Amino acid sequence: MSNTFYVPAADEVQQAKASQAPRRKVAINGVRGELETPSGKDPFQNAWLTLTLGYGLLFLDSRIRGSVAGDGPLIVQDKNLGWCARDADDYLFPILDWGYDSITKFAKLFQQGERIWNHKFLIKPPDDFDKLDYPSPAFPGYVLRPNILCLFRMESGAKTSEIFNVVRINPEVFEDPKFEVPNYKTKKTKRVENGFRSHSSLLTDRDVHTPVLGHELGHAINEDHILALEGDAQCKVNPNLDRCYGTTPEEVRNIMGSGTEITEINVGSWIDHLQTIVGGPPMRCKIVMLTDPKVQPLPPRKIPVAKPAQTFGRKR
Repeated sequence: MSNTFYVPAADEVQQAKASQAPRRKVAINGVRGELETPSGKDPFQNAWLTLTLGYGLLFLDSRIRGSVAGDGPLIVQDKNLGWCARDADDYLFPILDWGYDSITKFAKLFQQGERIWNHKFLIKPPDDFDKLDYPSPAFPGYVLRPNILCLFRMESGAKTSEIFNVVRINPEVFEDPKFEVPNYKTKKTKRVENGFRSHSSLLTDRDVHTPVLGHELGHAINEDHILALEGDAQCKVNPNLDRCYGTTPEEVRNIMGSGTEITEINVGSWIDHLQTIVGGPPMRCKIVMLTDPKVQPLPPRKIPVAKPAQTFGRKR
């Protein structure tokens, strides 16, 4: 039996176009934001604000070696360990070369990282914010004021704004947890049980299974470390201080600390895009967290349409 394809009629195409939500776009530091507002046909529909991260993966090994400007190579050859990757503290960990299967597997797991940040917040605009109000036939005499659902998408290779360097750490190095690896810049050593400290310039194939992936994706969409998000001036200047990852248990658990928790403070990238798109003075929005599966998005608010003032007096 041959395959058949449904071709919509011309009037169906026009109806589909008419029902599409108006879209407004802006890019901040390479991250694309798109705001879609409801068409009005569904009176329970909120607006969508989607941040899209275009990214590329560069698989480093003995054949392809990256470098950081002003800081030297990411991949170096050690006389005892062979080809190694430098971690955030310059300790050297032996690596393996990439192959087709390992690249394919990593790329698939990395793409799934968009789930970490997607559908975590609902922005409820302030009462005096009417720029997204829309009428609906279902409620004559009212306009609907939508909340904004925050979404996150990742696009591999499309309009790339972020390149992630990735290495394969040789798993054999962890067989003896007391084994010590050397430092690239000093004579110090550290035990491998302390692990490879990934950083913004170099991830490992193991990071897709740890909090590192969500943390680095946070940086890619312009999130700072948790103390910087809280306004710590020192961490805004030098964000890689250990204390910038959190000093209280709550801060440490945050995704921009050392953990996986996403809280209201992490909505900043969406707020920045929304503010840039709609303009005007800074908004004081209420944030509804959608991380709890029991929490349902709030529907749009019904706002009465003000009736024009009547003029009293004698007719002329």
